[in-house]
Amino acid sequence: MAKLNKHVKRLIIALIVIVVLAAAGIGAAFGVMNNLQFMTYTKSKLAKLAGEYPSRSVNFIAHRGLSEEEYQNTAEAFSLAAEDPGTWGIETDVWATSDGGFVCMHDRNALDGIGNVKNVTLEVALSTPLKHNKEKYAPSVDEYLSICKNGDKTAVVEIKDKDMTQEDLDVLVQKIIESGAKFRVISFHMDKLEYIRGKLPDAKLQLLVVSTYIGSKALKKAISLNIDLSCMYQLLTKKWVDKFHDAGLEVGIWTVNNARDAMCMAVKFNVDYITTDIRMKGEVENYIAGLKK
Repeated sequence: MAKLNKHVKRLIIALIVIVVLAAAGIGAAFGVMNNLQFMTYTKSKLAKLAGEYPSRSVNFIAHRGLSEEEYQNTAEAFSLAAEDPGTWGIETDVWATSDGGFVCMHDRNALDGIGNVKNVTLEVALSTPLKHNKEKYAPSVDEYLSICKNGDKTAVVEIKDKDMTQEDLDVLVQKIIESGAKFRVISFHMDKLEYIRGKLPDAKLQLLVVSTYIGSKALKKAISLNIDLSCMYQLLTKKWVDKFHDAGLEVGIWTVNNARDAMCMAVKFNVDYITTDIRMKGEVENYIAGLKK
C-alpha cells in the first residue's frame, strides 16, 4: 500500500507539472499574439495603418515616470515626465507606511534592508535608499502629487498594496483630492476600486488585468461599476475593448515601448491610453513620418 501511495503521489506531481507547463505554454502563445501579428505586417500595411492613426487624442502615460531615462518611481523620473509635452499622465505605485503615510515605489520590499514598508514610518521610508539603486530614494505621495499638479499632468495612482485598509484608502483619496492634481486610481484589486467607487461615484477608476482572455466575471463587474479597463497589451482582445467602449468606458494598455506596436494598438484596438517607459508620443510621430518616406 505504501508503494502504491508513492506511485500515486508521483503521478499526481507529474500531472501537476504537465498542467503548469501547458498553462505556461498557452500563456506564452497568447503573450506574443498581438506582437506577432504586428511583426508580420508589411511596410505598405503599416503605412496604411499610419494613415488611420487616430486624429482623436491617444493619451500617453509615463510608467513610473519616464523610467527609461531615470530610475523608476523617483522624483527625478516624475519630474522628467512632468516636463514632457507628449506625456498626459504619470503613473506610480503606492504603499502605506506604519504611521499612515504613503510612499511611491514598485514593491513593498523595495527599500534597502526593509522587508515590508508597512513596518516602518514614513520618515524612515523616505530616508532609506532603494534596494536596487542605493543612490535613489522613494518619494512621498505628497511630492509625487505636487509634481503632477505643477506639471499639469494627471496622477495615475496604482494601489498595489493588497493589505491597504479602508482607513488607509480614505486618507489616501482625501490626500489626492486635496492636492488639486487631476487624478485617476488604478489597481489589480477590485475590492479597493469597489470601495473607492462607493465613496466617489464620479471618480475615474481603472481595473488592471493581465489578460482579457480570462476573468470575464471581473471584467463584467468593472463595467457594472463604471470602472475603465487597463490590460497588458499583448493579451488584450478587441471583443473586450468594444464591450467597454459600448458601455461608455475607456481602455488603456501597458507597457508599450515599441512605436510600431503603439501605433497598431491605437488603430486596430482603438485604445484610449498607452502606458510606456519612453517618450512614446514623439516616437510614434517619428515612426509614422518614416513610413511615409
